[in-house]
Amino acid sequence: MKKNFILIEGIPGSGKSTFARFLSNQFERNGRACRLFLETTYEHPIIESTGREDDSLFIKSFYDRWSKFLDNLPEDEVVVLESAFLQSPIVHLLHKDADRELIKSLIMKVSNRLSMENCTLIYFYQKDAPAAIDKMLKARGGREYLLHKHNEYKDEPYFRNRIEQGPESHISFFLEYAVLAHEVVRELTISTEIIENSFADYGSYQKYVLEKLNLKHYPDPVLEASLMEKYSGLYHNREMDLTISVEFINDGLWIFGNKSLKPKSSDQFYLDDISATVRFITDKTKVTGILITEKDLYANRNDHGTAFERIS
Repeated sequence: MKKNFILIEGIPGSGKSTFARFLSNQFERNGRACRLFLETTYEHPIIESTGREDDSLFIKSFYDRWSKFLDNLPEDEVVVLESAFLQSPIVHLLHKDADRELIKSLIMKVSNRLSMENCTLIYFYQKDAPAAIDKMLKARGGREYLLHKHNEYKDEPYFRNRIEQGPESHISFFLEYAVLAHEVVRELTISTEIIENSFADYGSYQKYVLEKLNLKHYPDPVLEASLMEKYSGLYHNREMDLTISVEFINDGLWIFGNKSLKPKSSDQFYLDDISATVRFITDKTKVTGILITEKDLYANRNDHGTAFERIS
């Protein structure tokens, strides 16, 4: 039997993570076993956490990771992957200023392998790429974000070769990424749904994709405000000596300062932009702690989850 894949791709800030989480939830609510891999998933089967200076080593490793993952994947579940098919190889090899045709050939090689499975790519793009990238930069902090990216990656060949541009070389990088991705998408051998998302009408995009995938839409459960208010408080992990706050604001729960907790059930919540699920632990009617599950680079790296005890 063929394996079942949904790939979510697009330029940074195009809503990939949120859409991937939405589809994962919908598969589960339609009775389909589903595994979700976001860009930040810890021990990601495809995306490497460390770079490789040698292009040929990266290319071999990238394809081998896909092959190993496909060979060992159960046939009775759906896998949703965000940024693992296009963004990962393009960003890495573009940082190395690799030959653009070499980048395309790697993606096409993986595409040919995936074409033997039940695989659909959902690709978000915007006709006006400069405007989309400018919007993304402003949303992430504007000039400060640009300077941060410059300091982080200025020693990569792409930016060394454009040293005269300074931090603006990262705008050139994002633009070239968008052009390269859009070119290769048109040549792929897998089923592809191309969605122009300039208007950010994600309700329409969700409806369209669910119809294509023959899925019924199940919204998040609606919880009483009084129940969610009970979950607000401070939670502490002794091993890390770390305290996190869960706040009840505007009839919703927030964690890590600005991350919205969205309900999966009466006691379990998800974050739609990082790979983390939060379960509230209760002893009869008293909330005693939280357990953060799903393996993520920033929230939880443990197979059994990361537990926090309620302290107030």
